[in-house]
Amino acid sequence: MVTGDMLHRLAFDNSLQANIITRVSMGKIIAANNAACKLLGYSKKELLTKSRKNIFDINENSFKKMLKERAAGAHSIAFVTAIKKDGRHIPCEIKSALFLDTDGAEKAITTISDMSQSNQKQKNIDAKKEKMVAKNIDSAKLKQKNIDTKKQKMVAHNIDLARSKQKNIDTKKEKIVAENIVLALAKSDARLAESDEWIRYIAKTSYDVMWDWDIAAGEIYVGNSIEDLFGYKLQNNTLSFNDFTRCLLPEEKDAVEKKILKTLASRDKSWSDSYMLRRHDGSVASTVSRASIVRDENGKPHHMIGVIHDLSRLKELEEKLEHEIATNLKQFVEYKERFNLIFNSSSDILYDIDLATNQIILSDAYEKEFGYKITDNMTQVEDWANHIHTDDKEAVMQDYFRMLATADTEWKYAYRFLRADHSMADVLSSAVILRNANGKAYRMIGSMKDISKQRVLEEKLEDEIRLKEKRIAEATEEAKETERADIGKELHDNVNQLLSASRLYLDIARRGGKNTEMYLNRSSEYTLTAIEAIRKLSLGLTTDVIKNLGLCEAIENLARDTMEVNPIRIFCTLKSFKENSVKDKFKLNVFRMVQEQLNNILKHSKATRMIISLSQSKKSIILTISDNGIGFDTGKHYKGIGLSNIRNRASAFNGVADFASQPGQGCILTIIFHITEQICF
Repeated sequence: MVTGDMLHRLAFDNSLQANIITRVSMGKIIAANNAACKLLGYSKKELLTKSRKNIFDINENSFKKMLKERAAGAHSIAFVTAIKKDGRHIPCEIKSALFLDTDGAEKAITTISDMSQSNQKQKNIDAKKEKMVAKNIDSAKLKQKNIDTKKQKMVAHNIDLARSKQKNIDTKKEKIVAENIVLALAKSDARLAESDEWIRYIAKTSYDVMWDWDIAAGEIYVGNSIEDLFGYKLQNNTLSFNDFTRCLLPEEKDAVEKKILKTLASRDKSWSDSYMLRRHDGSVASTVSRASIVRDENGKPHHMIGVIHDLSRLKELEEKLEHEIATNLKQFVEYKERFNLIFNSSSDILYDIDLATNQIILSDAYEKEFGYKITDNMTQVEDWANHIHTDDKEAVMQDYFRMLATADTEWKYAYRFLRADHSMADVLSSAVILRNANGKAYRMIGSMKDISKQRVLEEKLEDEIRLKEKRIAEATEEAKETERADIGKELHDNVNQLLSASRLYLDIARRGGKNTEMYLNRSSEYTLTAIEAIRKLSLGLTTDVIKNLGLCEAIENLARDTMEVNPIRIFCTLKSFKENSVKDKFKLNVFRMVQEQLNNILKHSKATRMIISLSQSKKSIILTISDNGIGFDTGKHYKGIGLSNIRNRASAFNGVADFASQPGQGCILTIIFHITEQICF
């Protein structure tokens, strides 16, 4: 009588996936199927003398992480390195799960999938760059053409291949199956529960669908992977033979059934077939099934134990690989285009030295700056070194070779470089050195900067700064004189007249008469008006208004006071300005520019509407003042210092003032300040 343990052993040994069972405490291998032996290159007898440290790189972080995750959650998935018998390392994906045997000993079942093929293709892409990419493109096109034109032929080829492999496996393993049956009969019933448990773990971690058909009972036990591969959720993991045949395509159903029944009626010990299987979502998968037939002493079959392999997954993996190749190719081309654009658009001379061949690639700026023409931007390091000034060359090359012999990852050196026209340039070379795992330098990427030109520009900039500071000082002094004149004029033309009128009414009131009270009231009104005029005048002079009220409130008060005595509507948009982040000196400068432009509008524009906007972002502060006045021609030169004062005040804080106006279309003043330490805290 064949026990459940023997059935599970058959499923374990016949799985396409490499599976091993280990003791968790020591990592010793206590069971392994034929696929594991084939993958690792050991015989089964040899493999059972090994432990996990012999077949995996246990020092890998991914392997250590897998052990921790498995201990915490009973199962884990990881990408690790497997070690074959001949010492070769292969990348693998492993799925591992824990279970307890009847003695309470903790064991682990691990499924190993060889990932070397896809990884090798990716490595070839990276190593051979454009040559390999072109080859992959041709290969991908050829594959796609073959897929489109030879679908049925490829499916037939896969079926023949699967049948051939199954036949070889069946021939070689009849003896092993017989030995396993004897071994299974000798085991106790107590081991049955343990066997049931680890066969379920095999089904859980396998990409194949394993099944066990109890022919007499009419029930087929199916592994959990049927849901992952085909989408069917089965109660108690069982279905009937009729349930299975309903998943077949109508045109294949009779042929598959007849072949199964014919095999059972014969003395054959194995069965295999290929057919299309309908998934739960209605899609169709191309599959290959094979099974071992367990018969009693009279040759009557009572169990079939086998696996269903989804060939569609192979096609999906091929399509996924082709997509990854195309994506990598596109990214590589885009990267190369961007790199060339950046490489040749820089004003500095960029270079890339291959230290193995001593070839140096130089950007277009090399010819532009030094006048040397080179083919395809490539030459030898010796050619570059020959242009170093003779007095500097020995020291430069000594430091260059010293750097290569050390573990340095950066190099910087200043020297003189001879141009093609025999003039001399002071240059500064800066580079990053790339080294391999052994510390040997293999590549050097850097830049050459012509600092002689930079020195000339710095001197020119200093002269411009001094000239600008002189102009700002002159404009400031001129503004002060104008401000004093405006104050004198205001006192003479307005305040003096108001006080004179107040005194006149006061003198009349002193003479007495019936209108005395009226004259006193008028004198009081003129006096109060004069006081208010003096208050407004002092408000325009003092800087304490910024410190006490803040810039935004000071601008709003200025707008409100202006509207009380002038026929103009002023709107303020100041909410996005961050008052507390800006220094008082800058805020006072902005307030003076608002006053200046407001005065220009009131004097010249005849505007009835004005908008003041002050906004702030991470990089800049923008002041905008617009009006609907008569406008002016910005191309003409106008007398007075109003516009130049605003430009000079903006320039004092590295700002730029722009006037946009045309006759009859009002004016828009825009001042942009880039945020610096001079402006913000």
